[in-house]
Amino acid sequence: MNKLLIVESPAKAKTIGKYLGGDFTVKSSVGHVRDLPKKGLSIRVAPVAGKDNQWTFAPTYEVSADKKKVVDELRKAAKEADEILLAPDPDREGEAIAWHLSEVLKDVAKGKPVKRVTYNEITKTAVKRAVDNPGEINAARVDAQQARRILDRLVGFKVSPLLWKNLSYGYTLSAGRVQSVALRLLVEREREIQSFNPVAYWVLGVEAAKQGDKASAFTAKLAKLDGAKPEVKSAEQAVTLVDDLDGAELKVAAIKDQPKSRHPYPPFTTSTLQQAASSVCGFSPHRTMSLAQKLYEQGLITYMRTDSVNIAQDARAAVKELITTSFGAEYHSENYYKSKAGAQEAHEAIRPTDVAKRPADMALDAASLKLYDLIWRRFVSSQMADAKLVQKTVSLAAVKDGLRHDYLFTASTTAVAFDGWLKVMNAVAPKKGGAKEDDEESDEVKTLPPLAEGESLVAVRWLSDRKETKPPARFSEASLVKALEENGVGRPSTYAQTIEVLVHRQYATREARQLVPTKRGEDVSDWLVKTDAACSGSPEDGLFCVGYTAQMESVLDKVEEGQVKGDEMLSAFFVKLDRWLKGALPPPPPLEKFTALFGFLNDVTSWRAPVTDGKRVYSDEAFVQSVKDQIADGKRAVSEKQLQALVKLAVTYCDQVPDGEARLRDLGYGPELDKARNAPPMDLVKWCFLTIDRIGGMTKNPFLNSLREQVDRGKLLSEKQFSILARAVGENAGALSDAENVRTRLAPYVPGGFEIAPVDPAVPELLKMADGIAEWKEPAHRGRRTYDDHGFVKSLQDQYARRSSLSPRQVAALRRILVNYRAQIPDFDANAERLGLVNMPETPRAGTAEADARADARAERVVKRRRASRRS
Repeated sequence: MNKLLIVESPAKAKTIGKYLGGDFTVKSSVGHVRDLPKKGLSIRVAPVAGKDNQWTFAPTYEVSADKKKVVDELRKAAKEADEILLAPDPDREGEAIAWHLSEVLKDVAKGKPVKRVTYNEITKTAVKRAVDNPGEINAARVDAQQARRILDRLVGFKVSPLLWKNLSYGYTLSAGRVQSVALRLLVEREREIQSFNPVAYWVLGVEAAKQGDKASAFTAKLAKLDGAKPEVKSAEQAVTLVDDLDGAELKVAAIKDQPKSRHPYPPFTTSTLQQAASSVCGFSPHRTMSLAQKLYEQGLITYMRTDSVNIAQDARAAVKELITTSFGAEYHSENYYKSKAGAQEAHEAIRPTDVAKRPADMALDAASLKLYDLIWRRFVSSQMADAKLVQKTVSLAAVKDGLRHDYLFTASTTAVAFDGWLKVMNAVAPKKGGAKEDDEESDEVKTLPPLAEGESLVAVRWLSDRKETKPPARFSEASLVKALEENGVGRPSTYAQTIEVLVHRQYATREARQLVPTKRGEDVSDWLVKTDAACSGSPEDGLFCVGYTAQMESVLDKVEEGQVKGDEMLSAFFVKLDRWLKGALPPPPPLEKFTALFGFLNDVTSWRAPVTDGKRVYSDEAFVQSVKDQIADGKRAVSEKQLQALVKLAVTYCDQVPDGEARLRDLGYGPELDKARNAPPMDLVKWCFLTIDRIGGMTKNPFLNSLREQVDRGKLLSEKQFSILARAVGENAGALSDAENVRTRLAPYVPGGFEIAPVDPAVPELLKMADGIAEWKEPAHRGRRTYDDHGFVKSLQDQYARRSSLSPRQVAALRRILVNYRAQIPDFDANAERLGLVNMPETPRAGTAEADARADARAERVVKRRRASRRS
């Protein structure tokens, strides 16, 4: 039989293809093949007959534009196969991909077995075991993923427009079910820091030494003052206590040896891996997941999206063998760890697929090796014995006739009696330097001299250090991931993307490895929290509060377990969302304003002819009548938007109405009338669009097309809209014979003038050189960005055809690309010096280790500049 096995990624397909025999064809879907369309809600919400507050939610999916070729290839392969095995990742997203694949292949796979295959690691044994035991698509898991997707779409498409309307940042704002809660955490922490008032306090201590041996000196902290914890809150109190101690001696009151154990950490889950990689390796969660994905696809680690700390029995046996062989039987301990509530125990923790593959023996790039080393050590140490420590604490009493208080000072050291799991984790106890970095009041010291109870010591000097209470720290990416997980917000697999969205939307910036909310982010969060309180009665019970978002995650888990249906859960959410949206809307305008405008528009004698745009018909007269009918019906309140539309119509038809201008000014619409009178002439606006048609290459610009549609419907452009239109026409008219005349005519409407790039005479030849490149590199992805050499050069060629110029940065980028492809360009060396192509380094490809390293270096330079700026 010819079997077709479909996975998500090409790298995984390549690895698995090596494990399976000639009966298998392994193909990749390259991620999701279908999704909701980018435009429109694309979810049909229908009430359930006979049931209150119950709806069905039917999404409309489409094959993504960049996946049509992939789907065609998969359909062709499925047609030729006898059996189809769907093997995306073993989580909600993977299950959804498998379901979508089954849907797009349904007609060509008719009558053929279509099975689901899952595995937690890409090893020959695991893959063959999975292929030999296929199952069915988990409908409940698909339902949960689809419910999550619908939730996110409803929030994004319903709430984001309210941000655009109420905040002055334009259409760049967005709300998200999880992202807005994460932003709220950042903003609330920042407000805590800003409102924090430090309180001074004093820590008292003593530098003590053995009699006649200054080299034995060590520091002890005041632990008890009159039998209680000391609280020294003023300089005067500190001076008084030090004066009281002046001249006192010290006596060793007690020496206590206390055995302690340090337990190993459980193996990594997704969130703990992100936190540890941030702290230990300096990786962002996004980069951590990208590196882990590569390690997984290479068959080196188990699946990296998991919230379970479970370990398979064969892995336990393998790590036991390694530990006993390498360190001795006393170092092994078969430890079991408890996953947090709701974790999928069928999954495993993140671990090496073969623990015998030590990091030192791996041929990996530096970043991947760092992460593999961290995963390997964490897994091995999780099955090792506790570290046995001995903490020695020395108590010193102050002795002097006439002391007004009882003083007891302490100093401690910690020695490792048996290193246990610390042998592998490269950890030491205590930290180097003695005192804990995160506890300034610790009495831990590096060493203590040999002491005996009752021994007298010399007080070399009394210590009094002024301290201040500190505000809570800003969230780092690692601590935000931890906070999200602890609060049950989102899922570990989404944390990295959530943080990237916050930065991409300019809601937060990365500064010195901390996330700092921007003014834009604070404004968005404040508006959502304020609206939450107004619509829900309390900011703690709103759509974007931590508790409610965590509750939704819990219900989604129940959907995945088959305990709750997706539509049932969505209906409960929809009730809350609908109430929230209604509460967020401003109150309707007074009906008297509508009545006055209807009286004005009743005098219009000749309405403009209706305009047809596709299936839509725009009729001024019909619109006015529809608003009248809506008010008469009384079922739905009229809106401010409808009122403004009537005002614009009144201004448009003003000349037809007797005393129209005076009547409009009496109604309070003088500013709208003046604005229309000062609008750019309609013939000039239409001339701009004719010029765009002459230029060519601009007809696909969505914003300019929206302006054209607005004009075609008879609506005026605002001053700002026309300024943008005029600038676009003037700056792209360089190739027209009358370019100067075009710019002269439009210049009065473009504040600051046109930005015309200087002409580089080498550009035409450089662009012609690019035509000689036959094989372009595949597009590379880094985060949300795609680097496509061919697409970029094509865009430059199109722009030059319109403008007859490129910016200096564009020309420099073009030269770097040509250097990268020099081997394919005829006569490159002969023309290189004349065209400025010498001494230009090749640009590393995005996604490679070199490119990642350069990106990290650039980020570090930015951080250093910001720090220097703050200091100055």
